[in-house]
Amino acid sequence: MNVQALAQLVPPLRGCALCAHGMDRDGVRHCYAPAVRQVFGVHPVATARSCVEACGPGAAHMHMDAWGATA
Repeated sequence: MNVQALAQLVPPLRGCALCAHGMDRDGVRHCYAPAVRQVFGVHPVATARSCVEACGPGAAHMHMDAWGATA
């Protein structure tokens, strides 16, 4: 499978949709990561991810509950 075909299968900002800091508000996913919220306030994930100082393109504050799970 090539990269373009794979990109069509994965929605944009999918990580934010699964992140423990994300919450839907008025049908739009917002970032509630403490480090982002305290400095920048609550923003839609697209805004937070587009700002290097907030979450940034690499999703610096992303957290999945499963990451803390142990087998």
